[in-house]
Order: sequence, then structure tokens, then C-alpha cells
Amino acid sequence: MSNTAKTFRFGDNWRAFLQHSFDEQTLEAAKARTCELLQIQSLEGLTFLDIGCGSGLFSYVAFLLGASSITSVDVDPACAECCQHLRSVAGDPPNWRILQGSILDDCFIGTLPRADVVYSWGVLHHTGDMWRAIRNAASLVEPGGSYAIAIYNRVEYGTFRGWRGSHRWLKVKQLYNRSGRPTKRLMELMLAAKSVLAMLLQLRNPVAGLRAHKNNRGMNWWFDHVDWLGGLPYEFASAGEIFNFCHNECGMQLERMHTTSFLGLHEFLFRLPKDVSSKRRLPVS
Repeated sequence: MSNTAKTFRFGDNWRAFLQHSFDEQTLEAAKARTCELLQIQSLEGLTFLDIGCGSGLFSYVAFLLGASSITSVDVDPACAECCQHLRSVAGDPPNWRILQGSILDDCFIGTLPRADVVYSWGVLHHTGDMWRAIRNAASLVEPGGSYAIAIYNRVEYGTFRGWRGSHRWLKVKQLYNRSGRPTKRLMELMLAAKSVLAMLLQLRNPVAGLRAHKNNRGMNWWFDHVDWLGGLPYEFASAGEIFNFCHNECGMQLERMHTTSFLGLHEFLFRLPKDVSSKRRLPVS
């Protein structure tokens, strides 16, 4: 992601997150959220593939939960470095490896192991070819395995509220990534101020809101705001579109989902049937 005029430097944001926000509370929140999402208490005996590992936080969580092997993948070399840092914190376990490559690269995908748990939370809509990325990632799930993804919702309003829709936010993200550092900082502060003001108008304590945000997956409020503002490429889909594609095109069965009507993420846990045909759907060009 070297072309900053077109894409966001996700790895730089994750590096800052690890420097300023990674602590025991972060780990515990991420661990609890992962168990809730996957509907498990442990990953012992299971293989874990983290597609778009970002900071490496959830690969680290998989290690803490006892996964028998962990493969962390990201196209951004800075993200791979972040993940390597957490692997070092974990003591460089031999069953955890980190690879740099794209989920859109069929040759690279051919080198990846199929896994009992394929995890790609908030990633595949940032690849530039979301549906192909979803299909390719799904092809790496072992029969009987789990497929956990989160994808941005499609929000479309009428003429008078169009500024709130997904297409409008795409333009905002494009502007942010074309801008110089001073303009980017101004946009970050404006978005943060808007969020704080919204909490105040709802008679919510902003400080408590920031703390609650960290308890959700261990994320940091500021770095999530920067990620949202800058995250480009950016695609989106309705919950129905995602379900239909994963069920009809990828052969997945829905285990659980959490959807939103706003500019957030649809969260899905699918399972690939154990008796799936040996003629698995392969990545397509």
C-alpha cells in the first residue's frame, strides 16, 4: 500500500496503536470478544488463519487460546512487522508464522494452509475486490471449520441525507488520502469532535464511552477513528448480500450474525459443512 494518494497506510496506524494502547486490558478484551465471536472457550487442537492480521493482536489471542498452529497474513509489510513484534512478545512460538501476501493473489493463496478457523475481521472490504477476497478466504476453511468475517454495511439515504451514506463516505476517504498531513490531522480532529459531541447530546459521558470502546475487542477509540476515516480501498454490502454470497457461492452455513443499520460492520460466523464435496470451490481470477 505504498501509493498514499489511493490507499491508506494501515500498518502505520497499527504501529501507533501498539506503541500507545497495547496492554493487558487490550489483550483481555480482545480475548473475550474472540471467544464470543467464535462461540468457543479455547482453540486447543485447532488451526487458525488470520487474514489481514493488522497489528497481530488477534493472532496473539489465538496463541493465548491454545491454537495448535497460527498463520498470520497481511499484504502490508508494516502490518507484518507489527505482528512479528507481538510474536516476539509471545516468545517466538514455532507454531506461529507470519507471511506477507495478498488474498487476491492466487499463487500466494496456493501456499497457505487450510484452517479450522479462518478469521478476517474488518479486512476483506479493504482489498479493492471484496467479493473475490471473500471467496478466496472462504476457500481456505477446512470442512467442518469456521469462517469469521466482518464487512462494512451498505448505507443509502435519500437526497437530503446523502452525506451520511456509504458512497459519500467513500468520497471523504478519498479526500483524506489525497490530502497532506495538516489536512488529514484536521479531518481526524473534526471527526473525533463530532463523535464526542454526539455522546454529549445523548447525555452520555465521553470518558466512559472511550473506556467502553476499549472493552470492545481491545481497540483504541482514536486509532479506530483514524482507521475509519482513512480506510481505503473501501467497499460495502448489505447483510443479505453477504449471507447470500457466502451461502450460495462459498457453500457456507450461517452459525450466527450481528448486523447494523448504520455505517458499521456486519459480523458473521459461518461454518463449512463436514460433508462438503471434495470438489471445493477454488479461488477464481
